[in-house]
Amino acid sequence: MNSFMLDFEYDKYEFIRMDALVMERLTSSPRIANLYGHCGASVLTENLPIEVEENVVPNGYIHTSELQDKDDVQPQNTFTPSEKLDMALRMAEALADLHGFKDGIIVHDDIQLCQYLYKSDNKTMKLNDFNRAEIMLYDEFTNQYCPYLNGQGGGNWRAPEEYVDGPLTESIDTWSLGNNFYSLLTGLWVYPDDQDMSVMRDKIINGTLTSIDSRYKTHSFAEGKLVEIIQRIWEYNPRKRPSIFEIVQFLREAVEMNSKLI
Repeated sequence: MNSFMLDFEYDKYEFIRMDALVMERLTSSPRIANLYGHCGASVLTENLPIEVEENVVPNGYIHTSELQDKDDVQPQNTFTPSEKLDMALRMAEALADLHGFKDGIIVHDDIQLCQYLYKSDNKTMKLNDFNRAEIMLYDEFTNQYCPYLNGQGGGNWRAPEEYVDGPLTESIDTWSLGNNFYSLLTGLWVYPDDQDMSVMRDKIINGTLTSIDSRYKTHSFAEGKLVEIIQRIWEYNPRKRPSIFEIVQFLREAVEMNSKLI
């Protein structure tokens, strides 16, 4: 009988194990994708066929010079201001379920628009894809969670400390969530005029933020509130960044106030 050995990369199996573990632990949350089974390099989850990203940034990369916004801002998605605010709250509440997990903080470590999916009813939004998740360790002597290292981050959606391979905490998720909110607000990708990843990374490291058209502050109450929370989230000092629970509270109050105005 012939025998053979299958080549595999251990870290790939670990990614999938972590993905399954987080979904299993968060089974009680209606905002986290449901896991039905896991074995080896496979997970079986509920059907979530619709990506939020497709409707938030429907036109792909558009330079600000292409916008017909001389007379007023021109969001590139079709959501109403109220829908944007409501979606921002739901995104934040899902992330709060990770950071507020009863057995300790879970960092998603890859918050992007594409990680949020809809069920086929196009109403129920859930957070997905936990293979990069970090379960933070707790120091009983200092009564604090321990920052961790993760290697230099890539892409254009990450917090400044990720690009310099600095010590990381759950606040990297909130920075990335702010990027989601920017796209919700404008229908654009962050740094729409800079497609080169190295250019974007250098700008983030050097403190150059994505510009937000000031007219969004007064375009509507809801959009003004999104601008306000984005600017609070994009704080370079991770210790001064608002926690996800402060963000959720801010958005809940904004949604309630907005409902009285419409």
